[in-house]
Amino acid sequence: MKKLILSVAVLVGVSTASFSFSADKVSNKAAAAIELVSSSDLKFKLTLDNVKERSSVVIKDNDGGVVYSTSIPQTEKYTKIFDLSNLLDGNYSFIVSNGGEVTSKPFAISTETKRQVTAVVK
Repeated sequence: MKKLILSVAVLVGVSTASFSFSADKVSNKAAAAIELVSSSDLKFKLTLDNVKERSSVVIKDNDGGVVYSTSIPQTEKYTKIFDLSNLLDGNYSFIVSNGGEVTSKPFAISTETKRQVTAVVK
């Protein structure tokens, strides 16, 4: 029962945290289109269009520490699903560098617990 309550609380927290940028899309005619969508269980799908040379994705914590970093090959479309379930509660940012353009998408992870009283009938 405690695991169920904790799971529901985590999902509510993630939904709240991810709602702030769910399906957020930035697009310019000359720039790459960036789409970051929350799916479920702390998973986020990142899609980039028109990826240029020397592009990268970095996830940083609130203190500026790098949690994840990777280079992206030049391609017309790049998609990756990130599992963020191993991150601790806190504020983070997806930082996408596409050629000379840098875009930052902040997000927060929080765990909420719910206390519940049930009556025991004998």
